[in-house]
Amino acid sequence: MLSLSTACQVLLIGVLARCIYLRYFHPLSRYPGPFLASFTNLWNFYTYLTGESHLVEQRLHEKYGHVIRTGPDSLAFSNLSAFDAIYGYNRSLEKGDFYAFGRDAVTEAGSIFSARTDAIHREHRRKVVGPALGAGKTATYEPIISKNVITLLSRLTEAQNSVKGAFAIDIAGLIHRFTFDTVVEIIYGEPVCPQPYTDTRGARDVLTGFRDLSKYAWGAALLPWFGWLMSTRPMVYLSRRPTYDSDGHLTSIAALAAATRDVALAHPEKALESTQPSILKSYLQVPDSDTKHMSPDQIWRECFNLTFAGPGSTAAALTSTLYELGSPHGREWQARIRADLGPDASTTSPTSSPVLMAVIKETMRLHAPFPTAFPRCIAPGAETAIPDLPAPLPVGTVVAANTYIIGHSREVWGADVEAWKPERWLQGGESERKKLDDKFVVFSKGPRGCIGRDIALSMVAKAVAGMLGKWDISAEGALRGKGFLEMQYVECGLRFEGRT
Repeated sequence: MLSLSTACQVLLIGVLARCIYLRYFHPLSRYPGPFLASFTNLWNFYTYLTGESHLVEQRLHEKYGHVIRTGPDSLAFSNLSAFDAIYGYNRSLEKGDFYAFGRDAVTEAGSIFSARTDAIHREHRRKVVGPALGAGKTATYEPIISKNVITLLSRLTEAQNSVKGAFAIDIAGLIHRFTFDTVVEIIYGEPVCPQPYTDTRGARDVLTGFRDLSKYAWGAALLPWFGWLMSTRPMVYLSRRPTYDSDGHLTSIAALAAATRDVALAHPEKALESTQPSILKSYLQVPDSDTKHMSPDQIWRECFNLTFAGPGSTAAALTSTLYELGSPHGREWQARIRADLGPDASTTSPTSSPVLMAVIKETMRLHAPFPTAFPRCIAPGAETAIPDLPAPLPVGTVVAANTYIIGHSREVWGADVEAWKPERWLQGGESERKKLDDKFVVFSKGPRGCIGRDIALSMVAKAVAGMLGKWDISAEGALRGKGFLEMQYVECGLRFEGRT
């Protein structure tokens, strides 16, 4: 029988041999990167928790080139051809175990976001997009967006009425409320949102709750053993333990989950009988005989996934757009947007304004709403899917390309990549603008591209147009936030001066 000291020596030798293999003999050892990342995902986990992993990765690409090793079995890419290969139409690149947090531990049932293979995702997409998120359907949600823009403007007007003349306010929290209220109402309609959801009793801490959920669920996925620990019954119970206010009413995510499950599962007639369109209503209206029909539980899961994915990233896009417009280099663009929208902006769709869309796209290029990469796993048949590599990648290799990195690539955007220049989207002919759109990867590419793109752009455009119709905007202070799954801004000081 081995003594304790001998066992420890054997273990130490085994660990040392494993480290030597990973560092010098592993198939990915040819790729440069941080020393610690060769052995463990702890490096990736730590940099993520700092909220600056996108900035760290950018510096690493500047130092080492297009391909860097970010973990024992992980590579990150900074070139557009790799991005196209990873997120385009290659069906042999899968969403691996990283996305287990979005799947049932036993059945692996998940949402469109966590679907493992291309075939499973295609089936989800057919059921999720067709009935509720096609072009014809998204147009019916425009009045909901407009209504919530009016609420946002009213909240700003309340702040204006408390002072005389111009007023300054940290806009970050109000913007997040606006995007959350709008998305929740589009998804669930009047039964859940008879008033703006964040004005309800159950909404206490719901915004911070969703931010924390996205931050820690994504972070846990970076460490497989930690993700497994967090998926065990005791940890699931602790992490999902409901919160209550002093009167015993549910609050935060638990309150929203209870309200939405009540409508989706227990009382679907509330949504079906409502005169207001909603994504939930569209799903419930699909007949049982239709191949796009989903079970009530599937419907709720897909709806809650949209609740998780939409508000934070849209808030990041809108907040950064307002900040850039309020900065000294952006103020002239306020007048250009007003001129492009015309004297009666209320009858003009803001997304039809080339000038406004140029401002939004340029801002999203520089300030990626999702500053973290969405990893894919090399499945059999995809070993040579990514071009210009010296050797095929092993099956199981995790590969990713970050939209923030692509947006800040001199190779992709030119020497003025760090300058905020909306005019780049307005110059040249149709073919030149098409080339720019091909490089604009904020909403990803291919069949797994963002299904809420049109709704998000409409929300940002309508809110900007509404504010510029009432005020001149100037930035005060810095735009501050951290990059986790989505960019989480906590400070954006703006000064509003009424227009005469």
